[in-house]
Amino acid sequence: MATAAKSTATADTAGANAQDIEAELARVREDIAALARSIQSYGTAKTDEVKSRASKAGNDIAAASQDALEQVRREFEGLESQLQGQVRRHPLQALGIAAGIGFLAAFLMRR
Repeated sequence: MATAAKSTATADTAGANAQDIEAELARVREDIAALARSIQSYGTAKTDEVKSRASKAGNDIAAASQDALEQVRREFEGLESQLQGQVRRHPLQALGIAAGIGFLAAFLMRR
């Protein structure tokens, strides 16, 4: 009978240990799931932050290029008006220069 009592006690202890292990595994699974959710939310926040920075940088670059384009357009308009003024003041000289450039271009294209 003493052996039967020992067997029952050992079985109860083993059952209790198995239940403790199952409970501990359940807590570990919950902790891992919570950690995964935390990492996901952190990654989402960082992704949004990087997207925001990239969008701002793109907008800044677009504005800077638009300003540069506007400045170049104004310079070309100024040069165009200067050229028109020179042609109006010296029409024969302008015609001679244009003819010379035409002959030079034709000469270079034949080669």
